[in-house]
Amino acid sequence: MLGVAAGVAVFHLALSGRYGFHRDELYALAAGRRPALGYVDQAPLVPLLGRALTAAGTHLWPLRAAAGLAHGAVVVLVGLLARELGGGRRALVVAAVAAATMPLFLAAGSMFQTVVFDQVWWAATLVVVVRLVKGADPRWWLAVGALVGAGLQTRWTIALLAVGVVVGLAAVPEGRGHLRSPWLWAGGGVALLVWSPNLAWEALHGWPTLDLTRDGDHRVLAEEGRVGFVLQQVLVAGPVVVPLVAAGMVWLWWHRRALAVAAAVVALVLLAIGGPADDLGPVYVLGIAAGAVATEGWLAAEPHRWPRAVGALAANGLVPLAALAPVASLPVYAELFQDLDDELGEQVGWPEMVDLVAVVVGALPAEERADVRVIAAGDGEAAAIDLYGPARGLPRGTALSGDSSYADWWPDGEPAGTFVTVGYTLTELAPFCDAVGPVAAVAQVDGVDNEAALAPIHLCRELLVSPGELRDALARRD
Repeated sequence: MLGVAAGVAVFHLALSGRYGFHRDELYALAAGRRPALGYVDQAPLVPLLGRALTAAGTHLWPLRAAAGLAHGAVVVLVGLLARELGGGRRALVVAAVAAATMPLFLAAGSMFQTVVFDQVWWAATLVVVVRLVKGADPRWWLAVGALVGAGLQTRWTIALLAVGVVVGLAAVPEGRGHLRSPWLWAGGGVALLVWSPNLAWEALHGWPTLDLTRDGDHRVLAEEGRVGFVLQQVLVAGPVVVPLVAAGMVWLWWHRRALAVAAAVVALVLLAIGGPADDLGPVYVLGIAAGAVATEGWLAAEPHRWPRAVGALAANGLVPLAALAPVASLPVYAELFQDLDDELGEQVGWPEMVDLVAVVVGALPAEERADVRVIAAGDGEAAAIDLYGPARGLPRGTALSGDSSYADWWPDGEPAGTFVTVGYTLTELAPFCDAVGPVAAVAQVDGVDNEAALAPIHLCRELLVSPGELRDALARRD
């Protein structure tokens, strides 16, 4: 188990300098440079961690190393979970290999985002919950509360796990004693205490994360539907892990029914609200561990079964690896793998985009360059300009956007002079400024598409509305 986890960490560390910053990593760094108790689209822990990891210099490898170590931690925790459920050595190895190679976990460990750290909190919480269900000292509910609170400061989805655990305990006679324990409710108090700074920020700002999440879920439901949510689990987990998890859920129903109910509650809530398919990902830590325990006896019955099962689980992630992690050259990725998963494309082209913006700004008369601002359609474009711009003659703070928390970071009275736009069409800009252009268009790099590829760049010298009206209009648009 520890060897598999170490291998995972080394794998991600070896790839930590490949490609470049993902748009979400750029945005996390931009948020970390503006420390707050909350942001409109996420809790504060990951941006603040990114700030700490780049305090000595903004490099990619510390962020990717942290994500890779988090994936390794998930592998260890899934193995511990299998042991807590009664698994032996073979179960631990099967669980560890499955967690190491599951497509969602591989992809999450390859980037510095909230997802991989969210998986760590879920896995750690479930390890302690299983110990409690088995009869551990009820004071361990305080630890559960601390873990859930940290998870809420990372990503709010762990609240579904807390709800699922309570429902699961209520559903079985042997679990109801926990609901009468003051330690469980004290643990809930600890979770709220840890979460309270972010909770207060949200309340004071009108619950923007809740609104954004609800809007995103509605959009995903309209585009993919509930059938799509179910079918995409094969892509999230891989065709080998899906039956392993199914066996685990059946095993839990007969042996640890409270946990089976908890997992079912999370899945049914996500299915009902129409969330993204990968939101169910953290539940797989429980399903994998239980599946490893459920199949251990069958795997041990014939000498050839166990190595073949481990090989199949390894292939589950290795076959689509080039679409999940930056292992291929960029031209090969663009030609063969980008259509399978375009997320890696968002790690490519940002310095080149900022180079072009700097050329456009540099061509302006000196009096216009002094207070020029760049308004980007997306937070990734704005964050890339924030990061790469100063080395190219664009002062930090040049970039504005109406997307995500950038709408909150817009200085009063800006833009006051000439501004350049990235990603907006003339039709979109016509009500707001005397747009000229496009004066340039963002190029692809090695055939890789990201969201900024082919985006037009326009020039505006006169606003037709106030800066505040422009900001509000672009925030609604984004």
